[in-house]
Amino acid sequence: MIKKTYKYILLIILSITYINCSDLDVENYNNPDRDIVLSTSDGVKSLASGLFNTWFIQEQHNFGSPGPAMWVMADWGTVTFANYATLDMSEEPRIFIDNSPSYAYHSIIRNYWQQMYAVITTANDVLVAIDNGVEIGDQGSETMMVKGMGYFMQGLGNGYIGLVYDKAYPSDENTDYATLGVTSYQESIEIAINQLEKAIDVFDNNQFTLPIEWINGNTFSNLEMSKLAHSFIARLMVYSARNVEQTNAIDWAKVLEHSEKGITSDFNVEGDGNASDRKWMSWYKYYMARPTWGKVDMRIVNMLDETIPANWPEEGISALPHEGKIISNDQRVLTDFQYNASNNRPERGLWRWSTYRYSRLDSWINSNFFAPVIMMRKAEIDMFKAEALVQLNRIPEAINIINAGTRTTRGGLPPLSTNASIDDVKKAITYERTIELPLTGMGIEYFDMRRSGQLQDGSLLHFPIPAQQLEVLVEPFYTFGGLNPQFGVPNEDVSINGWYNPQN
Repeated sequence: MIKKTYKYILLIILSITYINCSDLDVENYNNPDRDIVLSTSDGVKSLASGLFNTWFIQEQHNFGSPGPAMWVMADWGTVTFANYATLDMSEEPRIFIDNSPSYAYHSIIRNYWQQMYAVITTANDVLVAIDNGVEIGDQGSETMMVKGMGYFMQGLGNGYIGLVYDKAYPSDENTDYATLGVTSYQESIEIAINQLEKAIDVFDNNQFTLPIEWINGNTFSNLEMSKLAHSFIARLMVYSARNVEQTNAIDWAKVLEHSEKGITSDFNVEGDGNASDRKWMSWYKYYMARPTWGKVDMRIVNMLDETIPANWPEEGISALPHEGKIISNDQRVLTDFQYNASNNRPERGLWRWSTYRYSRLDSWINSNFFAPVIMMRKAEIDMFKAEALVQLNRIPEAINIINAGTRTTRGGLPPLSTNASIDDVKKAITYERTIELPLTGMGIEYFDMRRSGQLQDGSLLHFPIPAQQLEVLVEPFYTFGGLNPQFGVPNEDVSINGWYNPQN
């Protein structure tokens, strides 16, 4: 089995290195050999320059990522089309994910796995080259910048594997692939955090400015990259929890520490249009927010106006108060949501119908995708701080953060009372995260519902290792999710006691 794993990892390394090297701007390399590329300053720098883009576009925000399936499983969005397994994963009652190579949408499991390991193994190669003495830039002036980026991308790759899958093959520049074995997702998260901490150490102690094309439209300084790495550590720590028990066991003091050192403004990348050769286009965001495609689940409509039921009534729109139009003091109803009572495909389930779509991304869509693509909002980090403070029983400080944030600045809602109860503070944090952060980082809505034990009963809590990997290992296929039948351990692999069980 070890030999088979070794061969599988090598296949990933060779295929992805070929893909990355094919775009290298290195003189006389018409068909660059991997060993040659990794022995030259320009070759190693070019590999490092494409790492974030591989994470961002090839799967992180592509059709083939699990993002759309997570979006509907979280009951934030709803669709009536079948693409990207969204129809299957939003079925009520919930069904299991088909983890077989013949499944029409198996790519959402397979491609993401492959591309995240592409990021990891390429970052490993970059760091091995530097350890072997390759110096980057004039007299090695850019070596530490590239080294820091290598650690940073190792952390994002291993970290997001740990967020999405139940098991992992985490690695670094010192890994012997011949002895690499499977670990739990928790170990992948731990290794990722350690790698991001190594990146922070490099960023904090070396001065540089990242080239603008590495994270498109941004010339991040080393200190700005440090803030970004702290923010991703906070994400991994919070979002990796699979249930309420794990959420309560998080080291919230560490979450607060990293959040306080995190970003202080929104993190975007600059979009470059939607032509086939574009590298910074977020198809995932587009299709989930595009008019006539994705809509806002009635659970969210109910959160904004509790007089409207969280499920579409069988009697139709006439049974909804004020025909499903939200009446709320939250000004974001006017800026982020658009009333749209048009629905189709009733044969696919009336529970998919809604009276609203998400319109906050319309300026980006209408710009022909040349506007900034949101990746992480400051509000996300602020709410990490507030939640950590609640967990640490520092309630007044949490209230101050909430009152200084999007609740009042964008929502125009009244500040929380200084003597608000813990339950009211927790509810305000959940509300802000739910309304403020959709379609930013992939899976945020799903991860939040997962860790709070709120995913609809039968939803999978993570994805299985892809069938192709299991075939190489000569291991049986397995999967998670569903109610009748149910696959996986309740509250560890599959959701129970969530916000809604249509069988009750």
